[in-house]
Amino acid sequence: MGVQAALVASPRTFEPRVLARARGSVWAIVLPASLGGTIALLAVAPGVASLYAWVALIAVPMLGVVALRGVPAGGSRGAARAWVLAAAGAATMLAVAVKVPGLPGQAAAVALTALSSTAIAGFLGDLAPTAMLKVGIVVMAALDAVLVFGHLLEAPNNTLNAASTSAGLPHLQVAVFGSALVGYGDLFVAAVFGVILHQEAGRRRAVGLAFATFVCSIVFDLLFLIVDVLPATVPVAIVVLIHEAVRGRVTPPRLSDGEEVLCKGVYRP
Repeated sequence: MGVQAALVASPRTFEPRVLARARGSVWAIVLPASLGGTIALLAVAPGVASLYAWVALIAVPMLGVVALRGVPAGGSRGAARAWVLAAAGAATMLAVAVKVPGLPGQAAAVALTALSSTAIAGFLGDLAPTAMLKVGIVVMAALDAVLVFGHLLEAPNNTLNAASTSAGLPHLQVAVFGSALVGYGDLFVAAVFGVILHQEAGRRRAVGLAFATFVCSIVFDLLFLIVDVLPATVPVAIVVLIHEAVRGRVTPPRLSDGEEVLCKGVYRP
């Protein structure tokens, strides 16, 4: 819950523009497809879970470097320095995740996994319009709910969560901290919402909506009293809908005649 809220509130300094030419609404399908495709593949071929674990072990630290790099200032020297510092930061977190047992190591692994999700979300935010990303979040949450409450998610999800590469290496395809476990998609959807807020809302509003996500998750988790598994994407989708409803009700203040003239670039003495 806390990690999801942090991803919603975290400032976005990573702004990739290399994919802008491929921008289109169709990219929003990545959100539900990443969930549905993974579950379908694991249901028919459980053995690919180990492949997911290896891909995560390699890709998550690299994406963590991208996320930590941000947008440096200072020309080429600043960019080189930013890459070195980002690589050092990601390598440190990976080393702690591998070498330090218990909660500190798990915390480092969760932080690295969460950072990687912000990098992918940044790319997706560059590719798809925010309106379609909101639709993608809601569709993903609806699919998640259908899979969970239809008892279609638990078995493939358990297979993925249990997959490992070798002894002593962290499971970066999932976020584990103590007895709490959150899937990568649950972090990804929160990071995408953070990208949306970076483009649409101010810092204060983003923090407020992150707190709303945290509270909504706590309330939603009360359902654990009657069920064993819940779709963690749903609280994020609920707050997305609240955000959109509030934005729709807020209308810009009406300008006076003089202000309208000045806004048009015309001056009347």
